[in-house]
Amino acid sequence: MAPISAIITPILINFLHNVFTALWIGGMLTLAFTVLPAMRKVLGKSKETQALNSMIKKKLSLLTYISIIGLIITGLFMSNMAVLSGLSTGFLSFGNEYSTLMSIKHLLYFVMIFLSLFRSQIVDRVKKFTPEQKQKLNMLTLLLNILAGLSVLFLSSYVSVLAALPTP
Repeated sequence: MAPISAIITPILINFLHNVFTALWIGGMLTLAFTVLPAMRKVLGKSKETQALNSMIKKKLSLLTYISIIGLIITGLFMSNMAVLSGLSTGFLSFGNEYSTLMSIKHLLYFVMIFLSLFRSQIVDRVKKFTPEQKQKLNMLTLLLNILAGLSVLFLSSYVSVLAALPTP
């Protein structure tokens, strides 16, 4: 067994990566399946609902941006460790099963970033959309991002198991 001093950095990087993932995907799940339905049930479609929704969206967007930055930083360290260990053939490469799965995960991650930015920065600014259209587009974008996020979590689990398997 390796001494703690030799593995503490990878442990902390992995821990932070998991925290940022939990904040982002957990925030989306909580918003979509708890906060928004409860808010609509209690407040209806009032101006207060729109104001509260806007405030929640703004605060969650900040957590999302922090998570995106944190995931990029920790992901770069983790990718480097995977390449150095021989698990991966490089960023967005398809040289082996591990690299292919990680590449698909990273592409989905880019989709998640796009969807988050689209939802937080563009949808509400498009003047052609009615409030109802904006609400539907926001919800659709959120649900698509949740699906992408759950796919990323599945792929993360998959590659974790692959990395732990004994090499033939």
